[in-house]
Amino acid sequence: MELRPGNTKSGVKASEQIRRALASYKFKDEKYLSGDSAYCYQEVISTCLALGVRMTLTANQATTGWEDQISEIADWTSWKYSPQEKQHATDNDYNLPDVEVGYFYWRPNWNDVLRLPVVVKRTKVEQTTLEWGEWKYYGVVTNLSLFEWTMQEVIEHHNKRGNAENFIREEKYGYDLKHFPCLELKANQAFGELAMVAHNILRWIAIHENPARPRFAKGIRHKFIYIPGKIVSHARMLVLRISQRAYEEVNQLRMALQLKPYSAVINTG
Repeated sequence: MELRPGNTKSGVKASEQIRRALASYKFKDEKYLSGDSAYCYQEVISTCLALGVRMTLTANQATTGWEDQISEIADWTSWKYSPQEKQHATDNDYNLPDVEVGYFYWRPNWNDVLRLPVVVKRTKVEQTTLEWGEWKYYGVVTNLSLFEWTMQEVIEHHNKRGNAENFIREEKYGYDLKHFPCLELKANQAFGELAMVAHNILRWIAIHENPARPRFAKGIRHKFIYIPGKIVSHARMLVLRISQRAYEEVNQLRMALQLKPYSAVINTG
């Protein structure tokens, strides 16, 4: 984890982070990196090539001009849906979209020799604000061999990075890392690293609890940490609100222990 000032753009100093993350790997070791368009620029691409990383990066029009080269694609291949996807569409009464994939070779202006495939996925949009039958395009810059990988496999592999977005959302909201409590960057860095320790501990619990479908923080807390009530401020008073279920369980326990009745007013909700 590396905390940066709030006005730092995505992708800045990404190559340094990549080198640190892969410092223990050799060039020939199998390594993959997927990133969005903010990471599709010369420094990141050069770092991946230098470290032997197999990369897929969402094509950035500003740095590659890929949209202007789509016309170079002569052959488009239809997307192959799995039997499960077809069955799901049938069961839920919707039509699978028309999707095609193709590719061309991008020639970076910062390297006269380098040629990188750009795999393009286009989806037929049946209704648009412009015309009927428009295509929506999505490009992925990669150094994966198209002799070993099909174009659809490249796109599907790249789409798996979406799971990383779930963890980013988890860190922001599950651990409240959208708000840092300290006024200094170094202090907030320490706070964030403690949160990452907590994150790793909960992931360990989640994987042991259900290896096939490990829960996120909210689900883990709901199952293992039960908070029956909370203190709220109302009419200049502090009130302890507890759930009806918790109240009934405590009453049963008090009766079993033959304890005296409550002297305070209980507000259940």
